[in-house]
Amino acid sequence: MASNMDGDKIDPITEKPIVSATVTSVNADTDPSALESDTAKPSRDLKQAIYAIVGGVALPCIPIIVVSAVLLYVIFKHRIVPREGWPDLYVATAKAATGNVTTLIKEIRHQGGNAAYYVEYNPSTITTIASWTGRVIPYLSSSIMALVAFFAARHIVIKSKHGDHTQLPTPEQLTLLISLLGGSGFGPLKETALYRWGRKEKLVAPLPAAFAALGVITLLGLIIPIVDTWFGVATQPVTITQLYNTSTKAYHSYGRNLNPGTTDDPLCPNGPGFQEGSGTSDQHWWWPCNMFVSIPHLSNIFIQGSQAIAEVQLDQSTNDMISNYTGPLYADSTQNQTFFFYGDSRSSKTLDFKAQTMGISTQCFIATTKCNIGTTDYNQTDSDAFKCSDGFGGDVTYGYPNVWPANSSDSGSGGYTTGIGYANDAQLSEAASMVNFTTISGDVEGPIQSLLQQNPTYFGTWAIGYPTDDGKNALFASADPEVYGGGSSVAIWILNCSSTVYDVEYTYVNGALHSFNATPAEPIYGAFFSAPFAWSWLPGMRNAQLTMEKAAYLAGSTAQTGADVATIWAKEYSKAALQLSVGVFQPLVNDIEQIRNSTISVARIPMVPLYLLLGFKFIYVIVVILLAIGAYCFTHPAETEVVKAQLSVQGLAAAHFDQPDLVRKNVVQEVQSRLELAKNGGSPTSDTPAGQPLKRAATEPAMGSAPAGEATEEVAKVGLMPTRAGTWKFVLLADGAWQSVKPIVQTLVLNEAKDGKFGAIGDAYAAWK
Repeated sequence: MASNMDGDKIDPITEKPIVSATVTSVNADTDPSALESDTAKPSRDLKQAIYAIVGGVALPCIPIIVVSAVLLYVIFKHRIVPREGWPDLYVATAKAATGNVTTLIKEIRHQGGNAAYYVEYNPSTITTIASWTGRVIPYLSSSIMALVAFFAARHIVIKSKHGDHTQLPTPEQLTLLISLLGGSGFGPLKETALYRWGRKEKLVAPLPAAFAALGVITLLGLIIPIVDTWFGVATQPVTITQLYNTSTKAYHSYGRNLNPGTTDDPLCPNGPGFQEGSGTSDQHWWWPCNMFVSIPHLSNIFIQGSQAIAEVQLDQSTNDMISNYTGPLYADSTQNQTFFFYGDSRSSKTLDFKAQTMGISTQCFIATTKCNIGTTDYNQTDSDAFKCSDGFGGDVTYGYPNVWPANSSDSGSGGYTTGIGYANDAQLSEAASMVNFTTISGDVEGPIQSLLQQNPTYFGTWAIGYPTDDGKNALFASADPEVYGGGSSVAIWILNCSSTVYDVEYTYVNGALHSFNATPAEPIYGAFFSAPFAWSWLPGMRNAQLTMEKAAYLAGSTAQTGADVATIWAKEYSKAALQLSVGVFQPLVNDIEQIRNSTISVARIPMVPLYLLLGFKFIYVIVVILLAIGAYCFTHPAETEVVKAQLSVQGLAAAHFDQPDLVRKNVVQEVQSRLELAKNGGSPTSDTPAGQPLKRAATEPAMGSAPAGEATEEVAKVGLMPTRAGTWKFVLLADGAWQSVKPIVQTLVLNEAKDGKFGAIGDAYAAWK
């Protein structure tokens, strides 16, 4: 072969008449200079090559890019970013327990992970858009492999020019290469792999590169539809919540604080109370602003805002509401407390807010036996008398403490069924003093229980006749001595209580109390909220007295034990304290608030399958673009395009019929016409080289090793040679000569014919073969 090579040029094959019907050959000793005058340089069609490269890029890439762009546009155009809103109003979403591995896999498969976009768009439309490319990608491998064919063709051209036949494919490997370049999926890959491992024969370039390229393209064509299916399953319609911060000017007023009133009608201009003068005596004392005095007389003391009180007590108020919270006061506390506080009935699920208000928490324990009900101290024989300490005692038929020794004539003459008395400490060691109520002129109107400015406040309360003896109450069945003090058949009980007033800050989120922070209020508020109860026995305080009786009734009628009586009464006291003072409170603007919309229907787009899908499509596009760039820059496409076009069954058929331009014509029609001529005994058309009748060659080139005992023949290889017409022609190199490729063409074309790719001429071709 070395004698017929001149640099990168090889000897051309002339199309002179061939006198024999046997396989023709061009001997390596042929003089190249004698043929160059009749030979044109191989065709260079850069325009056709560019069309082929651009087509190879555009066909797979443009649909992928356009569809991906449309998908991203829809997602980010209609994306909704759930806002966390104010940090103080943030509610952490509880994450579901991961569970076992099976549960985790199911969650990932059906939900695609936790990270997701929320898009206000039809989820079916989104998944349909995403699936467009996934459906067609498996059918685009042939156009991509057409780019790989440039590299394959270039390799064969270079090796043919250099005469390096060891780097050229055998006929079998060329068959595999053409199948791979056809891009028909797993079939060529399987055949190539079986050939490699079955024959133990090394694949020469460009077979490994074509195998790898088709493998990557086929794998991507398989992965992308799978990920696309996962994306479609994990994209689901959901309902989310969106938060909107509102302008401070539009804030609602769901908090509560003291109402200062107006100049003409002051309520609490200086806080929870003010000082009242006593005329010429210069005696001043504190007066709670929730009390109203029309004329300085005991019978003219009333509670402020009786209308508002009645509305709250009867649950008819449009705004004011008593809410409650049960939980620890401090984060490190393990003991729960029940708090009652001013709320607003307008609170709803559509508005989250933080507000300031006031609240109360009360704790009581049963103390009937400790207070010595039915005591005989001080020579008293009244069975209704009690004595909790030397400084706190009285009679359960009195409305306030009457510390012994009292006037014996007062014993049992009170006529009250409930009473309450405030003390200086939790042990009830000393009752609050009684002070004289005086008019402006200084006249004494009568004693009144003084109000203790302390927080918490301590007091004892008692009741008689709660419950009544109906024979069905559980307390009667238990005969609890804490309820039936002194063995009496009439219910008598005494409680030792403490009540604390708090400045409350709370948040209300999604229609429920979210957080609650309570700080003890100033001591003066203890006197403010206790005033209605301390003076409940006065004629003008009938509302307060009824509230006391209601609390005793609920405790006695619903409790199962004496401890239950204490717990129920404590809660009723806290609610009543807020209710009786509501008339001097006004709405307070919320600290912060946000609007909540929990009815937004969106498509949940999981990020993991979305970006996996886009990532694999991106890799697909990049691979194709790199192949196109490489084909244009490194394969001399103007020259290689002609060769690339022949790396197909049609190309080999053209080579077999010694007509390279056949690949650009209708191969089916051309083969049909030749077969018809052959069957009728005619001669080929004028395009057929002279001396080339359409029949099988009498001999074939060596295709393998010689029989045992004979010299080993050279393995046949397939290469390219330029023709006199300026084209390239496949030839077979065997025993040092370029020969016809008819033997390998027959197998390929016959297979194509049998598969129906050559139409009805398959049978005719089979018969001709």
